[in-house]
Amino acid sequence: MEVLDISTSERGGIAMARARLRPHDGGEPLELWYRFEGLEEPLDGMNEAVAAAMIVPCMLENEPLSLPGPLSPVFIANCVEAQRGLAGWYDDLQPITVKGPLGDAGTASPASGVIGCFSGGVDSWYSLLKHEARVTHLLLVRGFDVGLGNDILWRAARDSAAGVAGRLGKKLVTCETNLRDVADKRRSGWGKKYAGDFWGTRLHGAALASVALPLRRTIGELIVPATHSLAQIKPWGSSPQLDPLWSDGYIEITHDGCEADRVAKVRRLADSDVALATLRVCHADTSAINCGHCEKCIRTMLALRLCGALDRARTFPHPLPLSAVHALVVPPHQRHHYVALRDEARRIGDKEVLAAAEILLGDRLSAIQTTARLRQALRPTVVGHVVRMVKKMCGATKLAGGAPS
Repeated sequence: MEVLDISTSERGGIAMARARLRPHDGGEPLELWYRFEGLEEPLDGMNEAVAAAMIVPCMLENEPLSLPGPLSPVFIANCVEAQRGLAGWYDDLQPITVKGPLGDAGTASPASGVIGCFSGGVDSWYSLLKHEARVTHLLLVRGFDVGLGNDILWRAARDSAAGVAGRLGKKLVTCETNLRDVADKRRSGWGKKYAGDFWGTRLHGAALASVALPLRRTIGELIVPATHSLAQIKPWGSSPQLDPLWSDGYIEITHDGCEADRVAKVRRLADSDVALATLRVCHADTSAINCGHCEKCIRTMLALRLCGALDRARTFPHPLPLSAVHALVVPPHQRHHYVALRDEARRIGDKEVLAAAEILLGDRLSAIQTTARLRQALRPTVVGHVVRMVKKMCGATKLAGGAPS
């Protein structure tokens, strides 16, 4: 892939950056763009930012990446290590060459700001409370979990983050970007498609770095909240082994919070009225801050109940319906969360949550759970059968319509 050019502009407190990209398979150039608000200093380091965004998808395509402007030698050296780690985890990723003129070594004194990724969820709230004394800025991104077309949810998330920043004496930086639409190989229109979770397993740590690297005149450290505890560490797009390797020598990238599982993090949040009043965990791209019935909402509500804080968590639309929990089908990669919930429920003697966790883990029989699992197992088969029948009928109709009279 060739990055043809990168441009930046600033007007009315809004900083814009655009990059034109040309994949090696030809076609019209792609445009990658970023829109920032809340910055005190101009954008800088866009070459490293674009490289961080595109290295992982280029690894899937096995095509080199070339950039028009200078790259920090620290960033280039770190990218070699990051690619080696990713290729060691995933057979479909191959190390590539990153080409560009060398810039300076990033030896200037870093900016004093410390920015924390802040979606308003459990992980980001935990890291913010842990580092509240030194965090100066909060970073909220649109285009990752909040879709570019979802204005209602974006306004609610932005207003909530602005309120948090105001109450805690921090500065809010927002970024809107189409990075995921360009770089996530499950969504992008160039090269081969990816059937699985490219974003979660491979890309999102580099994407967070891409958004932060242009801020090096404002911040000297990015705090990336951990998804997994130390006991749960596995190959993942954001990890303590990988995140620091997207640094350019100007911004240190800290992967934070591995010492605590999700129940322990919720227990920390339970002491903060601000956190409980603004908690946003739902990854459903809906108009509500939390839908209250998806898997992530339900397990967070279970943890809040165990920590005695559910009745104070005002961003969930209804009380926890334990009967409905029994019908939830837990994805295999989320089972560790329910093990932690089961163990905590057993420790404090919450028999209802213990029963629910054991049912979801398959340790206790439930007709509702069995029916839900059967329904999920049959759904792809039924849908596939219907699709095949429709295609067969359409084919028969086409043949009949094309036959001579």
